[in-house]
Amino acid sequence: MSLFQPRESHIFKDARWLQPLSDPPGGKPLCRDEDLKFIASYLRDLFRIGQARNLFIFGKPGTGKTVCIQYLLGEIRKYAEENKRSVAAVYVNAGKTRTPYYTMLTIVKGLCLKVPDAGWQMFRLKQAFEDASKDQAIIVAIDEVDAIIFKEKEPLVYYLNRQARTTLILLSNKIEDATTLPDRALSTLQPKLLRLEPYTAEETKTILAERVEKAFQPGTFPDRLLDVVSDLASKAEDIRLGFSILLSAGFIAEENGRSRIKSEDVEKAIKSETKLDTIKSMMDRINELKKRQKRRGS
Repeated sequence: MSLFQPRESHIFKDARWLQPLSDPPGGKPLCRDEDLKFIASYLRDLFRIGQARNLFIFGKPGTGKTVCIQYLLGEIRKYAEENKRSVAAVYVNAGKTRTPYYTMLTIVKGLCLKVPDAGWQMFRLKQAFEDASKDQAIIVAIDEVDAIIFKEKEPLVYYLNRQARTTLILLSNKIEDATTLPDRALSTLQPKLLRLEPYTAEETKTILAERVEKAFQPGTFPDRLLDVVSDLASKAEDIRLGFSILLSAGFIAEENGRSRIKSEDVEKAIKSETKLDTIKSMMDRINELKKRQKRRGS
């Protein structure tokens, strides 16, 4: 029998709902209604004058920044299509593209322009973007923007902000990343700052309960154990930690041949995931130190 032969699970119904970057089951992020309304209020001018206020959204990892913005971009596209308005919405994760060039390449491709994966110089990508902006308003959301703002003397966000009919949404874990932009970039960008607060204990349980219902077989994950996971994720201020613990607990129970998750499965999952979280925290600190040393030229 192959190691990868699929087998029927008595624990999981669909484990994909516990992946850290999975979309909300209902499409709309839970427990963020007020934040969504607030952000949308600054973006309405896209449909009135073709440009809106730039935004800088920050908050700890696991507070829903990405899922909120991707939802809003989807709503912008939907509204534009239904009302026959020339508005394009593009999302790019600079933490994955890593360089200004590949960030710009992803943006241009997001506008459905035909460009090669490599070979074009930056000026050609910029020209393609400028040509596209002549016929439509463009909103560009750059996630993990801190990954690229130190890589050029003239940041890509500064260039994009100088383009007509272009609105920027910048996302980062720290407000300090906004202050590292050059003075002239900040002066013209003038972003509205918005901090996404960590989910409350009640909100955390609401979100995790929805994932449990979608991911696990009925009656598999006891509510008392969900309280434990929700409490830990809330105190850690990271909803994704809750997803990871739920997923690990399910795998542990399945490997032990059980059809219902027990407290010992959750305990082992918590130890496993919090240890990984500690390692990640250490690596983040090391990487931040390297960045500082590089900026100082040491």
